Amino acid sequence: MRVPATHSAETAAVLAAFSDFLLQVGEGRHKVYRQLGRDYMKLPRSMLNDDPPEEEVDEDEVIAPFAIPSGLKRLIDVMYPDVNNLAIATDEYFANRTILTTTNVMVHRINDAVAARLVGDAHEYRSIDKLQDDEDWNFFEPEILNSVNINGIPPHKLTLKKGAPIMLMRNLNPDLGLCNGTQLRVVELKPNVIHAKIMTGERRGQDVLIPRIVFISDGNDASFPYQLRRKLFPVQTAFAMTINKAQGQTVHNLGLYLASSCFSHGQLYVALS
Repeated sequence: MRVPATHSAETAAVLAAFSDFLLQVGEGRHKVYRQLGRDYMKLPRSMLNDDPPEEEVDEDEVIAPFAIPSGLKRLIDVMYPDVNNLAIATDEYFANRTILTTTNVMVHRINDAVAARLVGDAHEYRSIDKLQDDEDWNFFEPEILNSVNINGIPPHKLTLKKGAPIMLMRNLNPDLGLCNGTQLRVVELKPNVIHAKIMTGERRGQDVLIPRIVFISDGNDASFPYQLRRKLFPVQTAFAMTINKAQGQTVHNLGLYLASSCFSHGQLYVALS
């Protein structure tokens, strides 16, 4: 963690307090409230949205499309208030803000919720799915394969809008700046290619064309122990990302949505850093 220098005594005191708080979290010294549950801690009220929500959120609950908890709606209001203002919502605007959360399920929910606010028509792409081993092909109907969701592989349906920020999920061409995690912005959505502009890094501002590629699962996922072969564009909407995906990145405007507890060592520290 790097705490910026400041010439304001008041700001310096705030930064010093936050630095101490962050070190306590990282070193496991922060107070734990056992009455709330194992390893539960309280974040400073200054880090919370006004009037924080009290509702419990079940990630697996079935909800209507784009229906989101009120607490998440308030966070989106704070993080993306000018999403349709072309004078404000520039490439830099999207590259320097994101919402972090713990799981891919919630990432998709947040991405869908913010994308719904973008003006313009949505373009839906669907993957071509089959099993890598042809001998297993007859065991599954196409609809079953379409419903399979595995970490690291995009879902069967990819819905995008012109102007939306996206992130690459695979290394396509490192020499051209197209690496896993590269942030881009959609310029045009064509039937067989996505025209996008790189938003970060040395290739910032460069126009690129992204093709469909083949994803192959390793067959070790407990929910689907077969090698799935899925052909689709290697991108996902990037209004939000998991805490693990964000490790090592620098973001100037960060929102943190903890619908479920952090579940791996150091995850909360990474998010707060």
